[in-house]
Amino acid sequence: MRILVIGGGAAGMSAASWARRKLPSAEITVLERTNIISHAPCGVPYYVGGLFSDPGLLQAYDVSFFKEKRNIDVYTGSEVLELDVKSRYADAVVGGVRRRLEFDGLVIATGARPKRLNLVGGPPVIYVHHPAEAESVKKQLEAVNEVAIVGGGVLGVEMAEQLSELGKRVHLVHRGPHLMSRDLDRDLGERLTRLVASSGVDVRLGETVVEASGRELRLSSGASLRADAVVAAVGVEPNVDIVRGQLRLGPHGAIEVDDRLSAGYDYVFAAGDVIEHRNLVTGGPDWKPLAPIANKTGLIAGVNVAGGDKRFPGVLGDIVTKFNGVVFGRVGLNEAEAARAGIRYVTSSITTKSRARYYPGGGEVTVKLLADEATGRIIGGQVAGPEEVVGRLGVIAAAIQSKMTAEDLFFVEIGYHPSSGRAWDPIVLAARQLMRI
Repeated sequence: MRILVIGGGAAGMSAASWARRKLPSAEITVLERTNIISHAPCGVPYYVGGLFSDPGLLQAYDVSFFKEKRNIDVYTGSEVLELDVKSRYADAVVGGVRRRLEFDGLVIATGARPKRLNLVGGPPVIYVHHPAEAESVKKQLEAVNEVAIVGGGVLGVEMAEQLSELGKRVHLVHRGPHLMSRDLDRDLGERLTRLVASSGVDVRLGETVVEASGRELRLSSGASLRADAVVAAVGVEPNVDIVRGQLRLGPHGAIEVDDRLSAGYDYVFAAGDVIEHRNLVTGGPDWKPLAPIANKTGLIAGVNVAGGDKRFPGVLGDIVTKFNGVVFGRVGLNEAEAARAGIRYVTSSITTKSRARYYPGGGEVTVKLLADEATGRIIGGQVAGPEEVVGRLGVIAAAIQSKMTAEDLFFVEIGYHPSSGRAWDPIVLAARQLMRI
């Protein structure tokens, strides 16, 4: 069997690896447009900020590993010129030579790409996304003193942290009412905004950049600011160009798949940031371009393209970021999403110390829960604090996926030690607020 994987990121290399495990006799070929595979885009801001100096650490495994250890042929610097899904072939430039690769099974894992900023005549616009470009991005930003970041989501916040720590003058322009406004509700979002602003970052809310000239950027309010460079952090979009008109796309513009990640043909599968998912709370289509989801969907697509029958249940969207030692995250629905889904909900919020009062260190941790008003089921949660944020989000995610009520969550035995928690964990306290007693 000939299996072709287009895209060598997290999803693509996971798919290739699991296809090999499922079908040892298969001929497996991976085509990757850049010079790096099995990469970690989430690490790019921290490379730019100088937390580590070796860009090779952004790649989990190299081409030789997959060839020698897993007998997978990986071709980097390979551009797919034409893909014919029905006729089962791809024309690509491989090693500088145009080749036709025929396949029996196909996995599309082309990922996402940054949305573009339409700024002409102003400072250079820098896109921080792919690890293959990390070195170039770092050199460009090292050479400037004043930077405007457009977009206050996860990437914008993380780049603001890293560039301000490098001593740059940073402006952060965001169209929403608070930072991370698509993910965090107002209470936690405003806490993040205050933290970022207090660090010296010039935060401009409710603004977009409408024009650029020289070093000057004019904002939608009429105000202006100056910058030597612009970092575009306005989000990403599914990279579906090679399948447009051949595979069905969903409402988010990503490839529509079933729970086997089949994309309309029994020999075509898709995985990672290029596919739409089923939201585990609403049951409707959703799109979450996140690394853990990419790895898991890669596994499902790889097993199934090799003849297996694994199912992907759906997503919750566990999103985490950090600024100056405080971690912020959400999982499941936030208030705006619950309202759009027509769910009547109730909320609770607890802010307490992250450690026992006698144990030094730590800080304030906030846990917010959302529950369905009619059933009491947990449908979302947000956490902010200096420690144990990711672990608490994991507990909430498990509660949502298991369809726990607030009372069920209250009785979960959460581990306790004075160095990292309290006997009454804030998750338990937030759940208690929602209990019908």
